[in-house]
Amino acid sequence: MTARAGPPTQPSPLIVVAIRDELLLRSLQSVLEPGGFRVLPAGDPASALTQVRRRHPDGVVLDAELAHPPRFDFCRTLRADPMLSHAAPIILMRRGHPTRAEQLEALRAGAWDLRGDPLDTEDLVLRLGVFVQAKLEVERVGAEGLLDRASGLYNTAGMERRSQELATLSVRQHLPLSCIVFRDGNGEGDGVAAAFKHEGRISDAIGRTGPREFAVFAPATDAAGAARLIQRLGGTVAARAGLARPLKSGFSSSNGAPQIDPRELLARARRAVDAT
Repeated sequence: MTARAGPPTQPSPLIVVAIRDELLLRSLQSVLEPGGFRVLPAGDPASALTQVRRRHPDGVVLDAELAHPPRFDFCRTLRADPMLSHAAPIILMRRGHPTRAEQLEALRAGAWDLRGDPLDTEDLVLRLGVFVQAKLEVERVGAEGLLDRASGLYNTAGMERRSQELATLSVRQHLPLSCIVFRDGNGEGDGVAAAFKHEGRISDAIGRTGPREFAVFAPATDAAGAARLIQRLGGTVAARAGLARPLKSGFSSSNGAPQIDPRELLARARRAVDAT
């Protein structure tokens, strides 16, 4: 009897690693490949751009020196290139400890993170895994009707599914998970939704949970990180939407709990908003 073929296996996520230092490149390969990634080396900006356009990677790890500091212009070039998914993470690497100004400039250039010395390889693999899974999820849900057509944010069904997936991943990798709820009292729900779509981090799950309510599930984010995210995201969304009054907000965090119920996180965040 002929054996029945099983379902085709999905290829491991592909990461372009553009690092000039051969020793660092080998070090990154030695942790990324056992971590479940395929590594595509590139030694200079031209070859990195060529690999991105030919292979459409799931993420890029880029030497900050190759990114043309201090404005990281090559990072901007990669982020703007239509052959790199807008959901693909770019992580910059630099020697020494990055300054806050450098970290902010890297974010403005389209990077998701700027890493310095000493390199925490375990943290890098875990964070890259979270970022890449978010990228793959964004591409998957677009074909499954889990996004709100008007805004591009998760709808209720999409939010429920994605938050549960993030909760499961956070427990497995011993990472915190935070939920933030924003409410608009300006009557500008559609404009606020568009602003969240533009200003939000791809690594986060952002959904429209009511006409004027928006929820954000932020992986690898503890209570202190959630408070900073409220300040940053709330401010940029309000500015982009031209709001006369700031958004109301509240959050809850898993605080290292061995089990995470995203519905409870959402309920606690809503209660926190109600209390403001």
